[in-house]
Amino acid sequence: MSGRSDVWWDWNAADEASSALRRIASAIDTAAQQRASAANTLLAGWEGPRQREWAARHAALQAEAIRLRERCLHAANAIAQASARARAEQDRINRERQAAQQTTQYAGQP
Repeated sequence: MSGRSDVWWDWNAADEASSALRRIASAIDTAAQQRASAANTLLAGWEGPRQREWAARHAALQAEAIRLRERCLHAANAIAQASARARAEQDRINRERQAAQQTTQYAGQP
């Protein structure tokens, strides 16, 4: 059959990648929350120059965790959007094929 070829896209792989990135983002978020809770407990009874140094390092680590989580979610969303575009294009191709088949079928009838 002539006409447009199918969209070349692995929806299962895309779904798996998007899901994996979302799980990683969730794990990063959980770890950051656990670190924040532990830090609050630790910092409650600790004062001095090393405490401030440690708190600054902890804040930098937490900020990096947030950036990493956001990058994972951005990538997961980009994959999901690409899948949606591929699905829409495949649906359009399928509709074109169906219309062409119906036209061919009806062309031979009186």
